[in-house]
Amino acid sequence: IRIPDEEPSFAVVEVQAIHIHAHKEILIDDRHVDPSKWSPLIYNFRHYFGLGNELGKTFRSEK
Repeated sequence: IRIPDEEPSFAVVEVQAIHIHAHKEILIDDRHVDPSKWSPLIYNFRHYFGLGNELGKTFRSEK
């Protein structure tokens, strides 16, 4: 974790993924995901998104 000198209210965090889970139907081989078969669900600040419009939100989100 690194706190930038120019903006101490932020933190820069770098991580290394040590294990990834993917359904075998979206894999090209043991190491690569086929992007044409992948439909990610992204959680961002209490809202759910795909690669397009918002898909939903949690009960805690603002109305």
